[in-house]
Amino acid sequence: MKVILTNNVPKLGQVGEVCRVSDGYGRNYLIPQGLAILATEGGRKSIDDLKRSEVRRQDRVRFEMEALAKRIEALRLTFTAKVGETGRLYGSITSSDIAAAIEAEIDTPIDRRKIVLDDTIRTLGEQSVPIQLMPGVTAEVRLEVIADGELVQDISVEVDEDSEVDEHGVADAMYGGYVPSEDDDDDYEDDDRD
Repeated sequence: MKVILTNNVPKLGQVGEVCRVSDGYGRNYLIPQGLAILATEGGRKSIDDLKRSEVRRQDRVRFEMEALAKRIEALRLTFTAKVGETGRLYGSITSSDIAAAIEAEIDTPIDRRKIVLDDTIRTLGEQSVPIQLMPGVTAEVRLEVIADGELVQDISVEVDEDSEVDEHGVADAMYGGYVPSEDDDDDYEDDDRD
């Protein structure tokens, strides 16, 4: 069956294209959903009008996305995060965080899936993150990750000079003065109680 697409259909074609599809796919899905019409002579004439309106719509959307890209590129976002001794973040800055920050600044929702991050941001400093608004329109948002002032230190146990250290290097201070021994496992044998 030959159909003319009235909407862009992923993996099939763009508006106005004539496509050959299986009868069931055309009759049961494309035509009832309004995604295509039968490829008749009258359909071909009406599709020309549809193509022209689709081109106008795409131009309008592209103009809006280019204006949005300029607004995004003018932004400079700052994130604060807890940082360890090595300079790595505890946690990370994700695409959802970036989308929320942009939305708060320009009052326009941004889909987090359009933010192109290879991996979450886990280091301090400045970075530039691309946002694919639509095919052919990409914006770069500049962001800076700074430490929040608190230095998160790794948890460690201080050992007194009087503390004993077992063969594994575990101080008795961790057990409140009690150092477990190998014989402790024998104290927990199962009783045969019925």
